[in-house]
Formats: sequence, C-alpha cells, structure tokens
Amino acid sequence: MKHQQVVNMIWLEPTMKKAMSWMPRLQLMLVRQWNVWIFVLKTVLSALLALWIAYRFNLRSPSTAVITVFIVMQSRNGMVLAKGFYRALGTIIGSAVSVGLVSAFAEERVLFLLGLTIWVGFCTAGARYFRNFQAYAFVLAGYTAVLVALPAAVQPLNTFNITISRVSDVLVGIVIASLVSAIVFPQPLESLLLTTARQRFFSFLEISQRVLAGTVDQNCWSTLHVNAINETIKLDSYRSSSIFESNRARLQHRHVQQMIAESMAAGSSLHLLNTYIQQIRNESSGDLYVTFKPLLERFGKILVVSASQFGEASHQLVTHLKAFESEMREAVIHIRSNNQGTLTGERLLVFDTVIFLLSQFLREMILFCSRFEAFQNGTHTAPSQHLAQLLNQSHKHEPAIRLDRPKTDLIQPLVAAARTTIVVTIMSMFWIYTNWPSGVIATVIAVVISALFSTFPDPAAAAKQMITGFIAAFCAAIAYTFIVLPHIQGFFSLSLTLLPFLAIGPYILSSSRWAGVAAGYGILFPQLAIPDNYIPFNYSSLVNNGLGELMGVALVALVFMVIMPAGNWLERYRLSRALRMQVIASCRKPLRGLRASFERDTRELLRQLVSDATDSSGGRAEIFRTALRIQGLGEAVIQLRSVILRSDASEYRKKHSSLVATIQGAISDLEKLYCTADINRVKATTASFEHCLVLVRQFGDISSDLRRLGTGDLILIHLGMILDFLNTIQTSGRTNSRVSGFLFGGVCHAS
Repeated sequence: MKHQQVVNMIWLEPTMKKAMSWMPRLQLMLVRQWNVWIFVLKTVLSALLALWIAYRFNLRSPSTAVITVFIVMQSRNGMVLAKGFYRALGTIIGSAVSVGLVSAFAEERVLFLLGLTIWVGFCTAGARYFRNFQAYAFVLAGYTAVLVALPAAVQPLNTFNITISRVSDVLVGIVIASLVSAIVFPQPLESLLLTTARQRFFSFLEISQRVLAGTVDQNCWSTLHVNAINETIKLDSYRSSSIFESNRARLQHRHVQQMIAESMAAGSSLHLLNTYIQQIRNESSGDLYVTFKPLLERFGKILVVSASQFGEASHQLVTHLKAFESEMREAVIHIRSNNQGTLTGERLLVFDTVIFLLSQFLREMILFCSRFEAFQNGTHTAPSQHLAQLLNQSHKHEPAIRLDRPKTDLIQPLVAAARTTIVVTIMSMFWIYTNWPSGVIATVIAVVISALFSTFPDPAAAAKQMITGFIAAFCAAIAYTFIVLPHIQGFFSLSLTLLPFLAIGPYILSSSRWAGVAAGYGILFPQLAIPDNYIPFNYSSLVNNGLGELMGVALVALVFMVIMPAGNWLERYRLSRALRMQVIASCRKPLRGLRASFERDTRELLRQLVSDATDSSGGRAEIFRTALRIQGLGEAVIQLRSVILRSDASEYRKKHSSLVATIQGAISDLEKLYCTADINRVKATTASFEHCLVLVRQFGDISSDLRRLGTGDLILIHLGMILDFLNTIQTSGRTNSRVSGFLFGGVCHAS
C-alpha cells in the first residue's frame, strides 16, 4: 500500500505541477473571454435599442443607427465618447457640404461629381495628416458628403429630408452607444491609461537594465525601439480619448504629455549610451568596459529591484536614483585617480563621453520617474514640494510633445487623396454610363472604404479582409432575409432572430488580426438585412446592392495594390529623405522646441520606414541600423549647439570666439553634406570636425574633474560623438553601399 502511494505521488506530482502552471494562463484566458463577451453584449444591446428607437420614431434608415453603434462602440467609455464626438462632427460637416454641392450643381452632374471628388480628396488627405479619432473626423466628413449627396442628387427636392435623416440616424446610434457603454458594465478608460502607463514605465526600466548590462546589441535595440515607439503611440491615443471621459482625466492630460516627453528624452540618451557601451564592450582589450562595469551593474541593480519589489511606489525609485547620483560622482573621481596612466587621448574622451551620457540619462530618468509618480498620484495626493519644483523646472522652455499630428511627408496625403479621387471618378463614370440602379451604393461604399483605409499602414491587406467580411455578411443577409425574415412578426421576434447575427461582428472584432473582416461584416449585414421604415423590402434590391458593394470594395483593393502600394520604393525613398532632413533641421532650426520636435519626428519616420521595409525591399535590419545612426547624429548636433549657445557659455564664446566660429562652420558643413552629398564633402566634413576636436583640446578649458563639467568638456564630448557617428555611417556605406547610401543621400554609395 505504501509502495502504491509512493508510485501515485511520483506520477501525480509532475501532473499537478503541469496543471498549476496552466492556472495563470487559464485565468488570463477567462478574463479575456469575459471582456470579449461583455463587449459583445454591450454592442448587441446598443444596436437593438438604437433599432427600436429608429423604428419608434420612424427614422428613414434604421440600419444606419445600427451600423453607427457597431462603428462607435469600443471597449472603454472614453473611446466611445471620443469616437462618437468626432463621428458626429464629421457627419454634420459632411452633410452641410453635401447640401451646398446639391444646391449649387443639382443639374450639372459632372460639376457636382467634380466638387464631390475634390472634397473627398481633401478630407482623405486630412485623415492621412492626423492620427487617432481626429483622422476619423476627416474620414467621416468626406464620405458622409458622398452618403448624403449622391442620393440627394437623384432626388434634389428631398435633399433636406435626406440630410436630416442621415444626421438623426447617426446621432441616435452615438447617443445609445455612449449611454450603454457608461451604464452596462462600465469600463473607464482612465484605468486602461494608468495600466498602459505602468507597462510603459516598467518596460523602460527593463530595457534600461539590459542596456546597462551590455546585452542589447544593435539588432536587439532596433526591435526594442520600435516596440517602445508603438507603446508610446498607444499611450498617447488613450490620453487623447480620456479627456472626454472625466474631469480627473482632463487634469491628467498634461502629465501624460510631459511623461511622454520625458520618456523620449531619456530614450534618446539611452540610445547614445547603449552605442558607447557596445563600442567599449567590443574592444579587443575590453579593460575600459571592466572599469565601467561595477558602476553600470550598480545602476542596473537599482532599476531591477525597484521594478520587482517597489511596484507602484515609484517615489522610492526616485529616492534611490538621487542617492546613486551622489554615489556616482564619488565613484567617477575614484576611477579617474586609479586610472590616470591609462586614461589618455581617445580613451579619455570615450571615458568622459560614457560618464556624461550616464549622468545625463540618470538625470532624465529621475525626471521621467518623477513625472510618472505625479501622474500616478493624480489629484488624490499633492506631490511633495521638491517634486513639484522639479517638475516645474523640467521642460520649462520645452513644449509638450504632441503625437496626434505625426510627421507626414506631403506626398503621403496627396497620394491618399489621389487614390480616393480615382476611385470616385471610376465609380461615378461607371454609374453614369451604365445607369445601374445600384451604382450609387457601389460608389458610396467604394468612397467609404477608400477614405477609411487610407490611414492604415497596409490598406490593400485591410481591403482584402473587408472583402471577406462583405462576402460573409452577404451570405448571412441572404440566409436571414430568405429564411428567417418572412416568419417574423413584431420587434421582439426581430430582435431575437437578429441577435446571433449581430453578435458575430463584435466577436470577430475582439481579435485584432481580423478587424477588417469584422468591419466588413458589421457594415454590410445591417444594411442588407434590416428592413427600412418607408421602403418595402425588396429581395432583388438586396442582391443588387450586395453585389454593388462587393464591386466597390474590390475596386478599392485593386487601387490600393496598384497605385503606390505599401512599401513601394518611392515611399521608402521619401521617408528616408525626410529622415535625412531631420539632420539638416538639427543643424539649422532654432533650438527652442527643437529637441522635442526632433525626437517626435524621427521616431515617427523610423516607425513608418520599418513598417514599409521588408527583407526583400532592401534589408530591413540594415536600414533601421543606419536610420538609428542618423538619429544619434542629429541628437549629438542639437546637444552641441545647446552647449555653445546657452547663457552660461557666454564667457567661453568671448574667450574662444574663433573656436566657436570654427565649430559653427563644421555644423554648417554637416548641413551642406546632407543637402547635396559627394565624396569630397564627406571628407571635408569629417576633417572639419576633427580640426574642431584638435582646437578644443588645445584651447578649450578642459577639466580633469567631472564633478563640474565645463563648456570645453561638453564641446569635446559632443564633437567626439558626432565624429563617431560620421565614421560609423561611412564604414557602413562601404560594407553595404546600397542600403546606407539610400539613407545617407548617396554619400556612402559615392564613398
């Protein structure tokens, strides 16, 4: 018996361990499924309520109210309010424009369609220029004009009724979705904003610890950097929507913006620091890295302990980082005194650069943690006097970084507008010359999908998914109307039979991989299957309209695949050119607000460039590495200019006016290099900065004690960083001239 018990325990122990290891996953899956079904319940309930109100008040198109609910409903209250607000705004503006067009060109179809095409193109360009729900307002203003104007053009005398009906249907859907979201299992966006901010905070701590440990090479940094950019964009998106939710969220609005700015500044310093850590770690001797290693390990240990043990108490992290700041000053003095014989020449410059970057990153990390603490405390507890003073001094002269207007090349909005214009023209001409009764529906859906997907990273793939959703909705609508609808009497039975069909769309939408399929299904099924108030249900009209909408979305997919598809060589060229222009801006533009705009724009361009590039389109990894070098070069130039022009360097400028003029001339040479590049200018620019380096060492007030860095020390450090990046870019060009030359404007290819 005992032997059997032992055998049973031996057999059960691994099984129990395996079962226990699955418990967290099972709990997570159950939580996710619970949230999914809550979202499905709220969407279906809102849709049926909106449908009942539309029938009760005899609105012209009840299906429009249902479609609006499906489009507006989001997982969080603030998102519903934000999307509903911008949808209402776009609908009202688009309806007003459509009334003007019909009034002006009711009898001139060509002029009417030309004016409509211009308006839709303008709105599509605006949607491509903005981000978040601001872009959605432009999309709505564009295609609402088409939704109202085309039916009104066929019946000009009913223009006002059609407009009022459209606005009423949309507003009913928005109001119902907002009320149900706020009342039935409400999920405030503020909690998601706080959760996302914490994830971003601790993710940054983890990346920082890995950098300090020396385990993040360039390839790994590329992946981490792109993930950080996407996390930041998500956080800013939640911020822009949360202001609709509560007064507390509006008070936190500024804190989140400044926290994003602080994280970007710290991220730039971390990028430069990682570059030098990898440089000294990969040296053949490696003794310089050994010198730094205890200091880096001590810094990294603080971040690890804080993230794992202190949890939400970020103020403890700030306290430990401030204590380490004093500790580091003493450690640097000790290291210098013990290595006076070996720290000479270039090694001394590298040593000073790493210490400077480490100190700068530490200061910016303290500001970032302090800002996160202030955001986390919110309005419940006031920040300490020291923290309030620190936050007021940080970015005193710098504007908060705004990500809702991303860096966009002018060609991108113009191409988006051109694509939509072509779609409108083709469908309009087809409708006019064939006199097809469903031509209006086909034109409308083509414009809607073209304008909506122009803001997507890969619009062709999204359009293909929507075709799948349209086909599924078409089949479901035919089955419902031919089999179920003839046996229905009354709204209650209509609701019961519609319920499973309406639940399919939001359930598919819970998986982001199939968002296009869900959108296609959610838009088309209510439009085809739900009977209108005034028009008798027509089965032939159902088939014609369904085929017309399938034709419209197929045309859009074809246009997206043919006209400037995602990742085309011209778009990559213009993105890389825009990235090179950021180096020119770092040399030329006024310093006020320059670092904030540089960090915002370079990150957005990097994100677009990496999303467009593939291994078959020119070596994604190498393109990103070269782009990161350009980002580091621009950052070093901005810091060098800041050192020279700041107020406490006035005496230095007077004493060494010729030296400062030489440095400014070298910066001007760098600007010319990125404007028009050739091999002679590459050599001349490198020689200019090398000459500046020699002059600073000869005439600058160089201190041997980093307890107080002088102007000469800082200039020397930043000159060294610029030269390092220039040499690295040129070396990369000799090993991979096609990729690096692509980003360096032909410089590396020429060399």
